[in-house]
Amino acid sequence: MEMRQTEFGLVDLDQLGTKMKIIFVRHGEPDYRVLEEHAYSGFGMDLAPLSEKGRKQAQDLCQNPLFQSADLLVASSVTRTLETASYLASAIGFPLRVEPLLHEWQVYESGVENFEKARTLFLENNGKLLPDSPIQYETAKDMRARFIETLAKYRDYQKLVVVTHRMLMRQFVPNETIDFCQVIECEIENLERGILSLRKKRHLFVKIVLITHPNT
Repeated sequence: MEMRQTEFGLVDLDQLGTKMKIIFVRHGEPDYRVLEEHAYSGFGMDLAPLSEKGRKQAQDLCQNPLFQSADLLVASSVTRTLETASYLASAIGFPLRVEPLLHEWQVYESGVENFEKARTLFLENNGKLLPDSPIQYETAKDMRARFIETLAKYRDYQKLVVVTHRMLMRQFVPNETIDFCQVIECEIENLERGILSLRKKRHLFVKIVLITHPNT
């Protein structure tokens, strides 16, 4: 068996094609009213809990049969994702891991207007940040990199439920619209190559395959 030595340790070349299934879940609908009344902004808005409708969405989510075969539940550390994940953890008995790098896409200027303007620029420029951009924001490449960095911890698991955010999910699935508590199952191929390329600061060599379930 050939082994390759890198500064990050030994990598088994026979395992470079290892596949992992990811069940993406977007959080439920949040309620920002209290935070808006107290003039919170930026990351302060991430303290928002789910709305009453969002809690119902999270409760209904627990009935999805896809979760029964998963190994682990991983969630962003943002309140709306943690609350959504808590319903799953309670109903299905999953162990829950919290990962701060699964947070939502970052815009480095506060305000709803700036966020929407940045999102328009992001989509127009295919996730790139141009040198003359009037608003600074996180690139698609940086989002994908932090996601793969997080997955590296769980490479020994075959199937993860990942409760996270719309813009992060869109970097890996083709859906232009992702509803609250929508479930999207994918298969990640070449995860080990992706981890290696990330650590060597090369192009991320990871293939994402969408899994469809016509009867669900």
